[in-house]
Amino acid sequence: MSVNDKQDNREHVVILGAGPAGLATGHEVSTHNSHKVTVLERNNFVGGLCNTIVYKGYKFDLGGHRWFTKNEHLNRWFQRLMEGEYIWVERISRIFYDYKYYSYPVSFGNVIKNSGIFTIGWAGITYLLSALQFSVFNKPIRNMRDAYVAQFGIKLYDMFFRRYSEKVWGLPCEELSADWVSQRSAGLSIWTVIQEALLNTKTDKKSLIEEFMYPRDGYVRIPQRMAEDIENSYADNSVRLESNVTAIKYNGPNDFEVTYKTQDGAEHTEYAKCVVSTIPLGVLPRLIDPPPKPEVIEAASSLIFRDIICVNLIVNKQQVSIDTWLYVQDEDVIFGRLHEPKNWSKAMVPNEETTSLVLECFCTRGDNIWEMSDDDIARQCVKDLENKLGLVKPGEVVDWKVVRALQAYPVYDLDYAPKIELVKEYLNQFEGLYIVGRGGTHRYNNADHSIEMGLLLGRHLLGYEVDYLAVNTEPDYQEIVSGGEPKRDAYRDEACQSE
Repeated sequence: MSVNDKQDNREHVVILGAGPAGLATGHEVSTHNSHKVTVLERNNFVGGLCNTIVYKGYKFDLGGHRWFTKNEHLNRWFQRLMEGEYIWVERISRIFYDYKYYSYPVSFGNVIKNSGIFTIGWAGITYLLSALQFSVFNKPIRNMRDAYVAQFGIKLYDMFFRRYSEKVWGLPCEELSADWVSQRSAGLSIWTVIQEALLNTKTDKKSLIEEFMYPRDGYVRIPQRMAEDIENSYADNSVRLESNVTAIKYNGPNDFEVTYKTQDGAEHTEYAKCVVSTIPLGVLPRLIDPPPKPEVIEAASSLIFRDIICVNLIVNKQQVSIDTWLYVQDEDVIFGRLHEPKNWSKAMVPNEETTSLVLECFCTRGDNIWEMSDDDIARQCVKDLENKLGLVKPGEVVDWKVVRALQAYPVYDLDYAPKIELVKEYLNQFEGLYIVGRGGTHRYNNADHSIEMGLLLGRHLLGYEVDYLAVNTEPDYQEIVSGGEPKRDAYRDEACQSE
């Protein structure tokens, strides 16, 4: 590439990764002709973890992804993007615990029915003891266990939070940070549940639990639509698949060379003013020249991810259950969560006479589950469905497709925060380099969080003063709208009305 070619690309934004955050950044930047956008993706598909697998006419999301957000500006953006392609879905979820089914969110009446009045009484006593410890005597909350026990007491924690959390993360709750518990637990405390269930108190808070929006033909349609818009905006914009980034050279402020290899082994270089990385935060420092100090590499390398294996089943049955999700607590069941795509959208199956299931097996590369063959994992899942959950009969599962995904869940261990700060301190010296997304920031984002971060970063690159890293930092429960949420930027289409 000549010097003139390099100078022509001073407004070039190169985005590393075609997941929801990277594509959202490119989508927003593409609303102006002042920037050229190039997205580099190592896979042969867009979407990252928001992929939808098609097998024999059945569509399987890589785990269950729903669209919900407290930000109405973001909802309107989604509805514009997916106009004519999204549907509303009623959410019905349950918990499978100790070979019994419980409603989710937790209902006292349901717990009494399944476990008896003694269990409820013991749950109340343990909650009062926890309240004394954490509220009256100010016992510090040191980890995930403490956070859950402070909210619900030891009994309900053990029934509905410990087992599933440890299944997902692969670590004892005592070794996990409490940072995100308030966002992810279904209610602010046991007292909130008692007030609403037993005292019939009213609340002016809007719940996001009961229904959600969903792309009719699978979640991958969201990143596909963003990629289509990026490439259709301007002729020189591109989303390049099977392009694996191997090096990022920093020549000075807003002056980068990004090297990548294509499937044929050829090496290419893109010159950019800005580089937006969704590459896992633990990997990014190892690609940058000049390289970091050893302590930065050590901190980055020790950021932990949890992997996932999705066992996608074709079932010769019209419907397995009415659940949107089923959370499986019991440790002797190999999978931790399942959903039935047909309950989300009838377009996810090729006919009305059959259905399908997605079973999520949480694991870590190299552990016992990961080392099992695809067929062995699938057979064990079917066996558990038949013998432990009783959802299918022998012979009803007629086929399967197993999909593995690395680095699915960033793990919040007790030391993760200072490690991230050390890595970010190193990255902040490179003017024009930005991190975004679940893996890119090592933040447990939902898809809407990653898209919102990307859109706001795009606004920032266009010259607006917005804090894209503030997304998904609020401590309140994510599925309740209280009316006090921060008002974020309205994104390009609505912002133009006042410009």
